[in-house]
Amino acid sequence: MMLKIEAIWQGESQQKIFRNLLHCMSLPGEIADLSQYLGKSSTLVGVLATLVDKTVSWSDKDGLVNKSDRYLLQAPITCEKTAKFVVKDATNPPNMNFSPNLGELSNPEKGATLILQGTAVNLGNISFQLSGAGIKKTRLIHLAGFHPLWFVLRQNWVENFPLGVDMILVDSTCIMALPRTTQIKLNDFANTQTSINLF
Repeated sequence: MMLKIEAIWQGESQQKIFRNLLHCMSLPGEIADLSQYLGKSSTLVGVLATLVDKTVSWSDKDGLVNKSDRYLLQAPITCEKTAKFVVKDATNPPNMNFSPNLGELSNPEKGATLILQGTAVNLGNISFQLSGAGIKKTRLIHLAGFHPLWFVLRQNWVENFPLGVDMILVDSTCIMALPRTTQIKLNDFANTQTSINLF
């Protein structure tokens, strides 16, 4: 009996996921549905299977990826401060000591990519207005299950462009990207007591 290899570990699926990731990075706020490429795997694992390998470090301090998938990824796990890809459970607020790699002026591409897992990237009671490269005028997005403080902190992480972080938001089937070039107007909570008390 032949061992069945899940779709996300096959080159064809990874190529299609990668093309969708590139599309979302070039058009911030656009949503791509990956469900047809994932099989029984999660969107998060599908994205990781496409982006990491033995040469690329990642971090999963929140334990969102199970042991067998970690083994199949074959990628070195390191601390959040130095990892190239940092996986976080975005339904919870960030730890105030959390500090991703923002890159160096001579090598800004070394800045981390945060992969935030939430509930939904196409609906919800949190709304942002996006502007910047890849967006005609502005784009309004809606999220559910992504704690707003992640995006408040993002403002600090990207303020010294080209230093900063890129974000990939994932839910059960879809992805959205927020590269560091994207400006976010925090419509619903910029003036809330929660964000005021953050600093």
